[in-house]
Amino acid sequence: MFDSSFRQQAAAWQRQFQLQHRGSFLQRVLAWLVLGVMLMVGAFLLLFALVLSWVLIPILIFRHRQRMRKFREQAGQYQQQQQSHTRSGGQVIEGEVIHKDDADPR
Repeated sequence: MFDSSFRQQAAAWQRQFQLQHRGSFLQRVLAWLVLGVMLMVGAFLLLFALVLSWVLIPILIFRHRQRMRKFREQAGQYQQQQQSHTRSGGQVIEGEVIHKDDADPR
């Protein structure tokens, strides 16, 4: 019973679809042309994004490497300044622990 009612309903849907979507030859050709143009535009945009990424990624990597090189040079200069400053200026405080009270938990 369920199977026959489903078949009848499916046949009714198919008849209704065929009656509603019966278009002229010109409408079908126009639809195919519009879809083809949309497909070509999408492919062009995808190709453009791919080529743009191929061009920009090496440039961005080069800039990043330059910035890292400058950063490393600055870090090395800073370390040299700190080492020379500690040797000459004496910012290091040396001392000895004489008594440590273990009862005071801080």
